[in-house]
Amino acid sequence: MTGTINSINTPDELLQAYTPLFLFLGGSVSMTPEESDLPHLCDAGLLRNLPLESRNSKFTQGSHLLKSPCPFKIECHLTVGNNYEALLSEKDSASAYPAASHWKNNGISTEDHHRSLCLMYNRYGYSNDCGEGFEPDHLGIQLLFVNLLIEKYLTEDDNEMREMIRKDLLEFINTEMLTWLPRWAEKVTGQSVTKCYTGISGLIVGGLEDVKDILTRQKLGL
Repeated sequence: MTGTINSINTPDELLQAYTPLFLFLGGSVSMTPEESDLPHLCDAGLLRNLPLESRNSKFTQGSHLLKSPCPFKIECHLTVGNNYEALLSEKDSASAYPAASHWKNNGISTEDHHRSLCLMYNRYGYSNDCGEGFEPDHLGIQLLFVNLLIEKYLTEDDNEMREMIRKDLLEFINTEMLTWLPRWAEKVTGQSVTKCYTGISGLIVGGLEDVKDILTRQKLGL
């Protein structure tokens, strides 16, 4: 077992605790620090109250970084903003642009890959990412989709539908996200000049690995 929470015991409660975290992480890789107010969240210590405590080493290291004070102090906003631009902002120039098509070859064209993602998104009523804006395989879009599927899984009363959502969510994390995110996180860690994006990349990979573990154990009835 990788994920644990102070006073939360059930698998469903564990999954529910991840939903606000994935919302925060999705916004952090999709918006500029000015838009997401990331430097203030980190420096003010608001992330020290994360509801999750995980045994996953990536999660633990990322959480530790985001809970520690910003070393740049009054220059924090400027430094984090410049770091975002260099790492994540523009797909043609960013050193760690967070989209699957920049990190893996699916054996199909990028257009076909995006089309298959849109079909799955639409099946669950998640379609706003398939028009203008980010491409369907952008990390921010995919984290929001994971969050949506977790919520649907937790609120579904029909056992057959719930099992279908569990399988789709597990498959999405396994084959669509964790096939490239560890390499992306390594790149972020190697290129980042701030603790923010190194910590965020660790929380993303560690959090998804924890959710994968919870869903797998639920299949086994644990």
